[in-house]
Amino acid sequence: MVQSNFLKKDFATLGRISNADIINNRKIINGEDDGLMQVAPLKHPFADKIFNTMLKNTWVPTEVPMGKDVETWANPQGLNPTERKVYKRSLAFVSNLDGLQTHNLVSNIVRHITSPEVAMTIIRQAYEEALHVRSYATMVEALHLDPEEIYGLYRKDHELYKKNKRVLESVSKIGDPTFKTGTFESDQLFLEACTANIIIEGIYFYSAFLNFYVLKRNNKMPGSGEMIQFINRDEDVHLQLFINIVNTIKKEQPELWTEPFKERIIRNFREAVECEWEWGVSCMGDGFLGLNPHNLREYLQFVGDMRLQAIGLPKVWSSQNPFLWIDEITQGSMIEVNFFEGTVREYSVGALSWD
Repeated sequence: MVQSNFLKKDFATLGRISNADIINNRKIINGEDDGLMQVAPLKHPFADKIFNTMLKNTWVPTEVPMGKDVETWANPQGLNPTERKVYKRSLAFVSNLDGLQTHNLVSNIVRHITSPEVAMTIIRQAYEEALHVRSYATMVEALHLDPEEIYGLYRKDHELYKKNKRVLESVSKIGDPTFKTGTFESDQLFLEACTANIIIEGIYFYSAFLNFYVLKRNNKMPGSGEMIQFINRDEDVHLQLFINIVNTIKKEQPELWTEPFKERIIRNFREAVECEWEWGVSCMGDGFLGLNPHNLREYLQFVGDMRLQAIGLPKVWSSQNPFLWIDEITQGSMIEVNFFEGTVREYSVGALSWD
């Protein structure tokens, strides 16, 4: 954990430091940090804006109605075998992923942050990731699914095992308890870990989210689809947080953003899109309800390009979005956010009433 500068200076030295000095010397990492979490005035106002958005977006999973899902799941004709397989494998992965992300934020990322407003917002994100874990448990419980079949699927399904392993590898580069920022090499590793968070929030969830939305669009498992809408809204805000973190570190420490480093990040995005596509195909086989391997690949490439551009890197694929109806689901009265760019437009606390 970053040691507070409060403990590194004696009383006389502290007396010569002004509040303005502390604020002006703040950075995302390696900045002035007295450990007292002073968040007014702000050096990084984007974090405060996102934090307030998160507060306005507060929701609880138990308020999402699951009655129609329970009826559909219990009906042998409610879903065909492919749809049931897709549902369970999608639920297994997103529940695994939010658990991994909760641990990553609190154990790997926030301990190196020296901007209190950014640290506070990451802590709020960790709460929301834990809320998502509870949301998936609500779905498991409502449908009377076997927890071993969902949470333990990665121990029996090799494709899910490989995907979870890849996610863990992408965030574990700074997981060593002895790791600390402050050198060129370690700061690049931390910046790469932040881009890995963009991949987690902005690519690895997306084929599973799409599966739930395809079912919902066909009037199947609507409560689950609505639960995912709430989670998706949160993840879009988390995505914007880490896009801002990456772009701010680039400005504060431009020496890190070298050509070889940019090539490494682009390669990570390429591999993530391919990994997500392979997993998606392993779920659906030849396809279901209009979703197939071809349009899934095109969709993930489109999403990958959006993420690269958001941090100042060029498109790789130049693919088009084959699912223009996505925004109809994600931009209803409950969610006012662009699905791909995560640009917040309007929010209200507890917008949990449903037709």
